[in-house]
Amino acid sequence: GIAVSRYNERELQRAGYRATAVAPVLVDLEGLRAASDEAVEDALRAAKADGGSDWLFVGRLSPNKAQHDLIKALAAYRRVYDDRARLHLVGSSSSEAYTSALRDYADALGLADAVFLHRGVPAATLAAHYRSADVFVCVSEHEGFCVPLLEAMHHRLPIVALAAAAVPETLGDAGLLLPGKAPGLVAAAVHRVVSDATVRTGLVENGQARLGHFTLERSRAAFRDALLPLLEGAGQ
Repeated sequence: GIAVSRYNERELQRAGYRATAVAPVLVDLEGLRAASDEAVEDALRAAKADGGSDWLFVGRLSPNKAQHDLIKALAAYRRVYDDRARLHLVGSSSSEAYTSALRDYADALGLADAVFLHRGVPAATLAAHYRSADVFVCVSEHEGFCVPLLEAMHHRLPIVALAAAAVPETLGDAGLLLPGKAPGLVAAAVHRVVSDATVRTGLVENGQARLGHFTLERSRAAFRDALLPLLEGAGQ
């Protein structure tokens, strides 16, 4: 069995696989240099003209991704630090019931005008979101690798993330890892990243260095090495 992370490899081992290896997801980092949709980016930046920071999370709208906890954390953040902050959730829906519940929850917390769901966006629009956001926030409970973390690093976006599943393995020191996702804790962490230029710059620089671990050349080599024993066995 070949897994994209040590975390997933342990799952394979628990499932009974006797021979396992790890090869990261093949991500074309150069491909992430796609041009941003200027109209979308301009609109996103214009929405910040009167103040307020933009949180971004990219991933399927699904309970295990815990977008509901991001909404809860945003409510705490707006109450304590920045009453004009916004949350942009970009990703397709895996459950219309959950998507509807997210909208209802945001409305119940008085955040209907601060939580935005963007579904099925093209690459240029996604780039616009990364370029205009102030922080990438992830409180997902299960990630086997989490490619959006690399996308955020590429776009020089600081990251705050729950230390769950494979996130610590992928993120390394390129983000602020949290031991829990209590709304006050997430809000305080985001405030630190958004308000402290030294912390922000350090995370961005660490992210640029971390990307070097996931170049296509290195990931292809890891995948080749994982397959080699099988190929050698087949040739005997």
